[in-house]
Amino acid sequence: MIAAVTRLKQQGTVERGTDSQPLAVGMSLHLNDTLRTQADARAEITFADGTVLTLGANAQVVLDRFIYDPGATDAVLALSVVQGAFLFVTGKLSEVPHKDVSVTMPVATIGVRGTTFWGGALDNPLDVLLLDGKIEVITPSGAVQLDQEGQGTIVKAPGLAPTPPSFWPPAKKKRAFATVAF
Repeated sequence: MIAAVTRLKQQGTVERGTDSQPLAVGMSLHLNDTLRTQADARAEITFADGTVLTLGANAQVVLDRFIYDPGATDAVLALSVVQGAFLFVTGKLSEVPHKDVSVTMPVATIGVRGTTFWGGALDNPLDVLLLDGKIEVITPSGAVQLDQEGQGTIVKAPGLAPTPPSFWPPAKKKRAFATVAF
């Protein structure tokens, strides 16, 4: 077990190989599980280190890699968000000296440096908002680093570089938070 479902609103499923089961609070999650939420659903996943991933409606995420030992100097967390909005809050993984934390999406990869951030598609294939810490949004055409609370970037189309960092207006932040609010 690498994580567990800690909150759930409406319905979702977990797929393991050819098996599909409804998500349930307290359910153990494992490497390579694919999680899906349905319309108007939310799911909160808590990893063994305390990292929290909140999924919005119609989301799909694959739990690709998770290596964490409280006494170790190396750790890895890799997720693939295929679709949907999410909120990512780093747990004790942020305290590990050598960590590789990433969220791969269809149009970009987000390198996480111990942080809280929101990602999803509001007006573009990918909108990303930094809430705390530091992240790097990387596409084949370029990369941008967000390092100030409230900074965001967008990827306007597959294959394009992320836009330079800019501060999001309150209305856009509110729309983003609504996608993952229970």
